[in-house]
Amino acid sequence: MHGTSRTRPTPRPATTGMNAVVWIGSDRALVVRDHLDGAPSTTEVAIPRAPAITPPVLAEVAHLIGDVDRILVLGADDMRTALEREIVAIGHHPEAIREGDLVGPVSPEVLLERLRRLA
Repeated sequence: MHGTSRTRPTPRPATTGMNAVVWIGSDRALVVRDHLDGAPSTTEVAIPRAPAITPPVLAEVAHLIGDVDRILVLGADDMRTALEREIVAIGHHPEAIREGDLVGPVSPEVLLERLRRLA
């Protein structure tokens, strides 16, 4: 009997119809995301300057994103990459993440416009 060594792909969950846009800088992160009621929400999280405290804050930002179909992550390369890793670590599929450079600081209105274009 011959077997296969290929792993089976994990099934993609059903789509939620909701998306999120995150901008992360050296001192704060802004999360704008859709909700079931149709009204987007904006949350701001302070990023501490102490490198030892940064990973738990990135986890908090990743959890704020919640269950969405697509995530656009904007900001400086190093912080964006660290946040993307955390997003994948909590269970999002890497294919759901889009990225881009956006020099900040940015306003929630700019992110809301990006969220509308992401849909």
